[in-house]
Amino acid sequence: MICGGEDEEISDADERDAKIADKTAALSRKLGALLPMIDATPVHAWAGSFGDSKTGTPTIGRIPRMPNCYAAMGYGGNGITFSMMAAQMLRALICGDGDPDADLVSFSRKF
Repeated sequence: MICGGEDEEISDADERDAKIADKTAALSRKLGALLPMIDATPVHAWAGSFGDSKTGTPTIGRIPRMPNCYAAMGYGGNGITFSMMAAQMLRALICGDGDPDADLVSFSRKF
């Protein structure tokens, strides 16, 4: 089971990572209260950056000036939704099929 949350705006990676233990404990308590029939003891814990764009949409596609290098990033709070879309778009782009909506989220789009 993956449990996450406790998001907050922190731009310094060391400050963010210093909070992992406390946030992990809080999430474990909340998960244990929500699902008392499971062992909510964490096996792994990590933190990551929370990125988004001016438009709230991710950037997906081939990275300019880097042949054969693709990325999907900046999901904001919509990772589950955008990750499926990104997987489909990247597959189509890598296989040479293209995607009709690729320009909407490309690295070269205009904001």
